Amino acid sequence: MHLVLFFNGWGMNSNIIENLICDNYIEVHCLNYPYIVNNIDFSKYKKICVIGWSFGVYYASRFLLEHKELNCSSIAINGVPYIIGKYGISLKMFKLTLETLSLDNLKKFYINMELPLEYFYKTPNLDKLKIELENILYNPLESHHTFNKIFLGKYDRIIPYSKQLKFYEKEASTITTLECGHYPFDILKKWRDIIGEEDEF
Repeated sequence: MHLVLFFNGWGMNSNIIENLICDNYIEVHCLNYPYIVNNIDFSKYKKICVIGWSFGVYYASRFLLEHKELNCSSIAINGVPYIIGKYGISLKMFKLTLETLSLDNLKKFYINMELPLEYFYKTPNLDKLKIELENILYNPLESHHTFNKIFLGKYDRIIPYSKQLKFYEKEASTITTLECGHYPFDILKKWRDIIGEEDEF
């Protein structure tokens, strides 16, 4: 059995990946804020793959740095470890999002993500979303994990494709460009689309 640890995006829950097709050799654990990994016996898995999407890349990188002994493979999707800064979202824009967060602005954010609006009505409360943003703002990474494989949406309007590409071109990573925006799961429809075939993972 292989384990996939999926670090979800900001304000998301497991509904975001519920339609991804999974084979019998993969067990998926979806981690949402506060991304606490509890009660998993890692020793029973043949292989472990850590996947971060969007802001989840920040948390995935932190987990991988803290658990180097697990020797995980790693994948980043439409996100960089340094969410705020020259490779991610500008500090000014990040603070503006935090300060002006409302249901109307959140809906606009989801539209910019190209996220199906059915997810808008499943969102957690605004106070919790603000806490999530503040956690990233006040706890920046000092170093990061180098991901093995990268998927970048060419039309990403949340974290610009060009910024992410500049960051990952410096890494020893395999980069795949997708014809999509920030939400990639209209194109990545199976876990095998992400992690590769069994001989790869």
